Amino acid sequence: MTRNRPSSNYFDRFPGFLPDPQLPLHEEFERLAKFRGWHTGSKQYRRENGRFLRAEFDVHLGGLESSRKLDDWQALCEELRVDSIPNSITKCKKKLNKVHVNLVDLINCRRQHTEVRIFKTHKALVTYTRATDKIFPKTKAKADGLLQILLRKIY
Repeated sequence: MTRNRPSSNYFDRFPGFLPDPQLPLHEEFERLAKFRGWHTGSKQYRRENGRFLRAEFDVHLGGLESSRKLDDWQALCEELRVDSIPNSITKCKKKLNKVHVNLVDLINCRRQHTEVRIFKTHKALVTYTRATDKIFPKTKAKADGLLQILLRKIY
């Protein structure tokens, strides 16, 4: 899996806005929201934030859920610090199903080339996610095989 992909073409819809792929996701989206005049919490803001997160997911992790390459799944297991990297895609998925990681942080870490935070418990992930409001839209997550594996109930 490559980690040096450009930012999504999501921004192509907004002439005059110059994206900065070095910024964290939330800062980048806040810049865009201010540029477009979207108010925090508004329907448009939430909808566009979901589109933005999905587009960034597609850039940094997209295609993996349909990948038939064991190497891709093993690389994700390694990135998420899974013990004893499995030797089959099915076993990789089973191991990843037990990893507690914030999906927004995972995308952001790929975007910024940093190490993602892994939570020891579901409760710790929930507490962090609620406190930071880093919530990947559930409907978009359920539509993707990889995201379904990493999706955890937050509310």
